[in-house]
Parts: sequence; C-alpha cells; structure tokens
Amino acid sequence: MNKLKIIRGATTLVDLTEEAIVNYIKGANLKPGENFPFDENQLSTKLHVSRNVVREALSRLQSFGIIESRKRNGIIIREPSLKDNLTRIIDPKFLSKEKIIDLLELRYILEIGIIPTLFENIRDEDINDLHNILPPKIPKNAYVMLSTENEIEFHSRIYKTSGNQVINDLQEILIPIYRFTHDNQSEFDQYNKKIKEENLFASHSDILDALEKRDQQYYEDVIKRHLMAYYLYIKEQRKIKNTTI
Repeated sequence: MNKLKIIRGATTLVDLTEEAIVNYIKGANLKPGENFPFDENQLSTKLHVSRNVVREALSRLQSFGIIESRKRNGIIIREPSLKDNLTRIIDPKFLSKEKIIDLLELRYILEIGIIPTLFENIRDEDINDLHNILPPKIPKNAYVMLSTENEIEFHSRIYKTSGNQVINDLQEILIPIYRFTHDNQSEFDQYNKKIKEENLFASHSDILDALEKRDQQYYEDVIKRHLMAYYLYIKEQRKIKNTTI
C-alpha cells in the first residue's frame, strides 16, 4: 500500500514535503485529471510539518504544472508541460559553455533524427510555406546567413512537418541556442571558412531543393553540410576539454 511520508535526506522541509507528495503521486499511480486525496490540513498532519511548508511545496508543484488547486475540487493532478518547464532554464545566460555545446549537439541530433519522419509526412503545402519564409533568390551552395528570426522560422516549419508535438516542443526549447549561434558567429568563423573553401556549404535553398525532390539521401547530405560548422565546433571543443582534464 502506498504511503504518504517524508524520507529524510533532502535539503529543507519544503524539499522533503515536495518529494513526499511527488512520491505519493507516483506510487498511487495518479493520472492527470484525478484528484489528489489530501488537502493542506491533512498533508500538514500526515507529514508533521506546518501548513506554510505544505503550501510552499504545493506552490512549487503547481508552478511545474504537476498539480492544480481548485476551490471546490481540491487538488487535481495535471500533465506537466515539457516545453514550459525546460524553457525556463534553457538560456545561455544561465548555462555553462559545456551545457551550451551539449544543447547545440542535441539540435544537430534532432535535425538528423527527424529525417525519416519528415519524408513520410512532407506535403506540397509544407514546401510552399518554406518557400515563403526564405528571401527570394538565395543561391544554392552559397554562404548566405539568414536573420535569426528567418532561421528559426524556417527550421521550426521543418520540425512541424514531422507531426510530433514533443519534437516541436524540443525545437522551441532550443530557440535560445539558435540565438546564441547567431550572436556568436565569430566562434564558428574558422569552420565556415574551411567549409566554403572546400565547397561543402549547403544553403537553405539546398535544403528546400532536397525536400522538393523528395530525395531523403540527398537531404541527409545537405542538412549535415548545412550544420557542419556546428558539428566541427562541437568536436573541437570536446577535444579541447578532454586534453585539459
């Protein structure tokens, strides 16, 4: 039988109370929309903590979207939003360089990983929308830097084509990383120079061309070349980190 109890070992009473409530929700297998069986007074009594402690713990859980307090219905279990919770903390201003590199790599992995689903779902209207996002007459295989907003809109539209809401949410969560790369282009200059010298650069027009041709293998090659500067940057930064450990 699932019990509501505090397990000593966390930091503060509020932390312990929050942990106890979450563990109870998991142990009782409570689903979104179901009622949590205890109110503030009952939680205070059962956990042997003050109502203020209980109230703060519940407030935290409500801010994460795990519960919702309703006057007549008590405490209701909710499905937390992955996007809302992660968007709060994924900002380069709050993150170390190592974490930013990890998130940049996550973007690279997502762009490659969605390819099969993308080509299963791509439609003419998706192609038309992408055309409308790009400025006219961007040459193929040429280094043309879009504005941050156009870059985000273009890739967001590609993610949307996958039809997977979690993938869309992850892309939105990574938008600060797009802004970071645009605001710190000097970090990638040496890699972009090498890519241009070797005629490996792939523009947004190349991406669109591969999608229009419905050529999955060509698209994979293009998107990898489009993101190559980031890939080389990640590889180099990891190498530097490993030599300094």
